[in-house]
Amino acid sequence: MNVHFATCERNRALGYLQKVYPTRDIADSDECAGPLLDLVEKDILRVQDPMMHGNRIAIIPGKNWSESTEARADATQICQDFVSAATMEAKP
Repeated sequence: MNVHFATCERNRALGYLQKVYPTRDIADSDECAGPLLDLVEKDILRVQDPMMHGNRIAIIPGKNWSESTEARADATQICQDFVSAATMEAKP
């Protein structure tokens, strides 16, 4: 049995993402974390608590996850887009 400390709460997930990327401006916007947080809020994906996992973060399936190829491709693309946005430009 695996125990995962992860959230489907939008604001808590945003906080977790901000902890992992402290030098980045992680915002709940369409250009940054918004699309990912939309999936978190719908409990399609969950964001793990970085304090429980060695200051690393993982995105894991939520209770409403669909194993379809299309859903997996969409979620993967949204996660990749977030990482690209998060690592693009440091805070001044």
